Parts: sequence; structure tokens; C-alpha cells
Amino acid sequence: MKFRILAVGRGMPEPIRALVADYRGRLAPFGGAELLEVADARRSADSPAHRQRWLAEEAERLNRVIARSGVLIALDSRGRALSSPDLATALGRLRDEGLTEIQFLVGGPDGLDEALLGQARWSLSLGPMTLPHMLARVVLLEQLYRAMTILRGIPYHR
Repeated sequence: MKFRILAVGRGMPEPIRALVADYRGRLAPFGGAELLEVADARRSADSPAHRQRWLAEEAERLNRVIARSGVLIALDSRGRALSSPDLATALGRLRDEGLTEIQFLVGGPDGLDEALLGQARWSLSLGPMTLPHMLARVVLLEQLYRAMTILRGIPYHR
């Protein structure tokens, strides 16, 4: 099973890059993980109308890199909060449906456009706390690795 993380925002500090690289390496034997970044919208005046325009711009950029063949899961604070074993079960079900590629959307500072959320099969919450988007990438990669070890019976999850 291949994972693609499609994230708004470019560039990560070295410690985050190192963690992303570490978990991408760990996921390689399970099918791999790819991280694609798209530029976030330039934010100036803060108003609801501006935020909607920014979200639409970011959604357009994300839509350009979404593979039409893979299932889409959006990270969203209103999404389903799953335990690690439950995430493994959900991914196992997708695998059993014959899906070989799963794409995760990670929004920018204002989240994801509602139309883009509507394209996702389901939404996943990493918990009630607000995480920096770069750290959310690392948490997601670690949880994907943990889920794969659970599915394969590898003693990583405790």
C-alpha cells in the first residue's frame, strides 16, 4: 500500500525533514510514502471572504496533484478521531477493497476548502489539539507506520 501526503505549505526545518525522511524510510517496505507540498496562499488582510479565497486557491493547487486512482482522506479537526489500532483496521479495510494507494490531504493555516473536503472518502482527526501543520505530517507518517506494523504483526505497537 502506497501512501501520498499532499500538504499545503512549502519547506520544513531540518529536524522535521529528518523525521519525515525517517518515517518514509520505515514505510518503504510496506509500499512507501511520498510527500508532495503545494504553496500556501499569500495571506494579507484577515476576513472571512479572504479566508475563503485562500482556501479555494490552495484547493486548486491540491487538486492538481491528487491522483485520481487513489482514495482520498482529509485531515480535519472535525474528522474521525481513531486509535492506532482503529486506524490500522480502517487501512486494512481499504487494502482489502483492493486499493493500493491512499492519499492524505493536510491543509494550511485555515484548514481545507469545504469542496475539497467533500471529495474525500472520509476525514481523519489527529486529536483535539491544534498541531503545527509540519508536525501533523510527522504524526501522520508515524501513525501510518504504526498501522502497518499492526497489520503485519510486527512488534512496534504497544
